[in-house]
Amino acid sequence: MLLGSIEELKKTKIQCIETADQSFVLIFQQNQFYLLDNLCPHKAAALCDGEIYGEEIECPWHKARFDIKTGHGLSPLAGAGVKSWPIIEDGGQLLVKLD
Repeated sequence: MLLGSIEELKKTKIQCIETADQSFVLIFQQNQFYLLDNLCPHKAAALCDGEIYGEEIECPWHKARFDIKTGHGLSPLAGAGVKSWPIIEDGGQLLVKLD
């Protein structure tokens, strides 16, 4: 699935990416892109409304924290975490291969 132009996506640090049946948070940090499932497993808050602290994203509602590289939960409310998706840079475009 095409996420968009790399140059355009670099302009925003945290973005919501929506498809017909999935929601993702795209993070651009230290010249790298990371793609995670968007909904916090605690109460389904949108992580794309959260804040980045180093290599962690914090849920805007109850401060659950997740590793931006792996999606692993880093606090009790984060549980096991969220899915991390592999992304591909190809010809100036950013893509994700969905299961």
